Amino acid sequence: MESGWMEKSINLIDTDILIIGTGIAGLSAALKASGAGKRVVVVSKAAVGKVTNTSLGGGLFTFATDTFPVEAHLKKTMESGRMINNPVMVEHMVNLAPSRVRNLIEMGLKGQFHETGFRCRTSGYLGGPHLSSVLVNACRKAEMEFFEHIMVTDLLVDSDECRGAVGFHKQSGKIIGFRSNAVLLATGGAGAIYAHTDNAPGATGDGYALMLEAGLELIDMEFVQFYPTAYAGTGRARMMLPAAFADLSPILNRLGEDVKEKYQIKDKPVAVVSRDRLSRALFKEIRMGNGMDGALQLDLRETDFGSIPNGPAMVKTFKKRLAFDKKPVSVGPTCHHTMGGVATDEAGRTDLKGLFAAGEVVGGTHGANRMGGNAYCEALVLGDAAARSALAHRPNAKHPTDFKTLAENAVKKKIRFFDSRSETTPAIDSPRKKLAAIMWEKVGIVREEKSLTEAVEEIDAVLESIELNKGRTPGGLCKIIESRNAALTGRAIAVSALKRTESRGSHWRDDFPHEVENWLQHIHVQMSEGVPQIRRIIPIPVRPLKVCR
Repeated sequence: MESGWMEKSINLIDTDILIIGTGIAGLSAALKASGAGKRVVVVSKAAVGKVTNTSLGGGLFTFATDTFPVEAHLKKTMESGRMINNPVMVEHMVNLAPSRVRNLIEMGLKGQFHETGFRCRTSGYLGGPHLSSVLVNACRKAEMEFFEHIMVTDLLVDSDECRGAVGFHKQSGKIIGFRSNAVLLATGGAGAIYAHTDNAPGATGDGYALMLEAGLELIDMEFVQFYPTAYAGTGRARMMLPAAFADLSPILNRLGEDVKEKYQIKDKPVAVVSRDRLSRALFKEIRMGNGMDGALQLDLRETDFGSIPNGPAMVKTFKKRLAFDKKPVSVGPTCHHTMGGVATDEAGRTDLKGLFAAGEVVGGTHGANRMGGNAYCEALVLGDAAARSALAHRPNAKHPTDFKTLAENAVKKKIRFFDSRSETTPAIDSPRKKLAAIMWEKVGIVREEKSLTEAVEEIDAVLESIELNKGRTPGGLCKIIESRNAALTGRAIAVSALKRTESRGSHWRDDFPHEVENWLQHIHVQMSEGVPQIRRIIPIPVRPLKVCR
């Protein structure tokens, strides 16, 4: 290999707490850790707080209020998750969410309270940018150090303890080893591995891959949430439309049939209460060839928007973006959230000493399907809890392997993807595009044994093709590693979906269309022979639910 940036010496950074990820989970954890007087280093794949699922979110927090008691929040969360949820984690979230959100409001988060919580979107489309801004500004005022545009490639493990991580700058190629007393992973989910998604482009399952390669187990990976009515006018469904829009107009196929009537989907708000059914209906219509340019039509030209809460401002924003007063809006389902992830307890502790996790990278809270407004609350509560656990961690005083040697060994493994004399952009992008199509068509909204079996084989072929790719620049190498992370995550989802021979929550099997009581179990996957495989299946113990009063 020609001499290049991958052969430069590793720059070592020492810290007390290393936080990877700058969504709501990572930033709230950083604030908690820095407030304890510890040295905190925060690493972000993009600019801090930018292009995360937090910043792209709608701004909804669901938590107990005077008219929506804690018991109701707990019950609805467990029902949404079809009782696959970890009840202790759910109890922790519903009990602490109100006070944690009020802390954000005291920090300057603006918005409106409503019957079931708080929305920081007061007008327009997204509340996420305002939420991210509040957290980033608070973090910048606190005593912590940021490393932006860093692609973390490996968690560094020695004697069954996580001692830090290693990564490189996506533009300069500078290699950095982060030696830390505790590591907190808050890297988000994996929606971007699907062909149609409203997730941030960087949501490629990086955290899942890091966990798998560190020897940890992931749970509930088969549960992936899809939103039915996203704008699909560009051919790639990304921007979610307000749920109320789906109730105001028929959703028409090319034959002029209203899909809601055709599939008898009548409960309102249909995009919330019947989210999974409507997503399946739209997906099947498009797959049967009843779509128009790969989408269906929502005609809002003669619609009365008077019944929509916060209607005028929202309608004005979407009218400007979509011109729905002049033409029907093309809509289709889109990948929205991954419920599965690494197994932790309610304090964010993983099975690896010194490693903690929070946010969408963690499995357990949402079960088989996430209740609307719980993503922000879960990330906020668990981010704070995981930071407390990281602060309390006491690492081993001695390790058999020098940290720099650990980092160098990890870097050497990634050198196989680098060659400064090669690389063509199409070759680098091709595996990721193939994977996205496989995930959407065969591991997406509608699943069955034949397509899932094919998907596993095809994902394995994608992984093999990635091994042949080479990057000649830091950016090229980053694309290859992201593709590999995405493929490993996709395989974890596919093998889990194949194993679960029932339909539950967001996981729909055409060949097993009913929920089965005996499947009240967690599916665990772990790396074996270089790929994620089913490790074990554990029944969920039944216990009474508890709330704090």
